[in-house]
Amino acid sequence: MYLIHQPYGDDPGAWRAMEAAQKAGKLRSIGVSNMTPTLWQKFVPQFETIPAVNQVEFNPYFQQRPLRQLLAAQDVKLEAWAPLGQGNQSLFNEPIIQQLAAKYHKDAGQIILRFEHQEGVIVFPKSIHSARIKSNQEIFDFELTTAEMAQLRTLDTGKGQHDPDMPGVQERLLGAFDVHADD
Repeated sequence: MYLIHQPYGDDPGAWRAMEAAQKAGKLRSIGVSNMTPTLWQKFVPQFETIPAVNQVEFNPYFQQRPLRQLLAAQDVKLEAWAPLGQGNQSLFNEPIIQQLAAKYHKDAGQIILRFEHQEGVIVFPKSIHSARIKSNQEIFDFELTTAEMAQLRTLDTGKGQHDPDMPGVQERLLGAFDVHADD
């Protein structure tokens, strides 16, 4: 999987290069990151190949409902960035998450990851701690009920920590790195 990380700059040119690499057998799958519905509509219609994945911020507090509808129409998978809310203790301490953790004899992170898995989101939680890595893998021995999933969906605030559409973000990110510094 090869992704365009930020949707700024010459995305159509970068995408054409990735499509060529995929056609040449150098890449199996190509996708994008941080594309909101607005950015998706701006760039993806110019692409010959529809991205396999859009990696965006996703957790119970930011469930990306409008984007998920857009992606589902084209069978594009959503991959979660910050699936555990970057360790947001408010999220981990949500009463419904704590209740479910007690019911299933799991920790809050496992309840969150199971919710995301059942929502059909690709989840790659990050940790450097072996116990957490092991815990993050132990989400396949239980299933949340339809009612429990509905309760967890009510946690959605519709807002995340990163808004790619916010004025100034493009300029700030494009100015932060010089990818041609060694040319």
